[in-house]
Amino acid sequence: MTDSSQNDGTSKRSQFLLEHVDIEINHRCNLLCKHCSARAVRAKAGVDELSVDDLKKILHSAASLGLRNVGLTGGEPLMDKEKLENIARFCLDDLGVPVHTHSNGTLVTVEMCKQGGVLSLFESVSVTFLGGNAESHDSITQVKGSFKRSFEGARIIADAGLPLTCYFIPTNQTCHEFKALAAELHNVGVRRIRAMALAPSGRARTIYDKTIPDIDEMRVFEKDLLQIGAELSIQIEAGNCTRMSMPGLSILAGHERCMSGLNRVHINSRGDVFPCTAASGVSELMLGNLRDSAFDLKEIWFASPLVRNIRALQRKILDGCNECSRIKKCYDTCMVNVIGTMNSAELKACALFR
Repeated sequence: MTDSSQNDGTSKRSQFLLEHVDIEINHRCNLLCKHCSARAVRAKAGVDELSVDDLKKILHSAASLGLRNVGLTGGEPLMDKEKLENIARFCLDDLGVPVHTHSNGTLVTVEMCKQGGVLSLFESVSVTFLGGNAESHDSITQVKGSFKRSFEGARIIADAGLPLTCYFIPTNQTCHEFKALAAELHNVGVRRIRAMALAPSGRARTIYDKTIPDIDEMRVFEKDLLQIGAELSIQIEAGNCTRMSMPGLSILAGHERCMSGLNRVHINSRGDVFPCTAASGVSELMLGNLRDSAFDLKEIWFASPLVRNIRALQRKILDGCNECSRIKKCYDTCMVNVIGTMNSAELKACALFR
């Protein structure tokens, strides 16, 4: 996926197929997680959210660019069950593209998981745990009882035989808790866990230094998951950015390297486009807004100056980087971790935004 004829690598458009789109169907959630990358809110009605027609236009545009997978998220997508089902069926029936969805699990019901129910439409359903027990998880979600309901949601999904992945996102002082949680989830039928490293994105950005586990805690987390995975035959995996801090975990298929802005984007509930989901809570990494182009992704995907610079950075040919003292960190770690922890002077000087 390189092109020596042009630094931004966009002269041959076929090199940059937009294969994966994650899109927020809403901005509302029944939880209020302290480090939510989407900054979701507890509200009864959406504010400035994309409509069903808007979402369909966006996804139809993405289909013309090589779309192969769609992730439907939020907010909490099950707060808008009819909207979620409408868009899922559009992807499956009109576009012929498989879908997966990300939930906190608290609103899952048996009916949703039956044949023809909304969750039966997805090739993968995820439920996220932010702590290994009720005390730590509920402290982060700021809703008492959320851990219990998330666990029950995971149990219902697993009991229905649907393809479930449980996400574990550790913070400081919680890394040691997840081994026991993995065993408890295994007892109710969970066989796949994805570890995710906290990113300085969204609400987490201002508390990142106080929230991120230290290297010793991460080693405990990784060791515990590898051990319990081997003992109970649980598939433990992680994407490229998480494996930078936990290299012993299995590689998540399709995430062998950073593909931010290369074959994927994340679109928030207002139509803002970002190079990946982790980037969606870092305003400086916004590529553009789809309302400015009648919900057509082509202009942003091929012509956004920032996406061109991101592609050049990925190939280590971005002009101006060689003079920067942060070059090793940019090349060896996650772009979101780098940009999300820069101060205003560093952001102003960064070659990515020139």
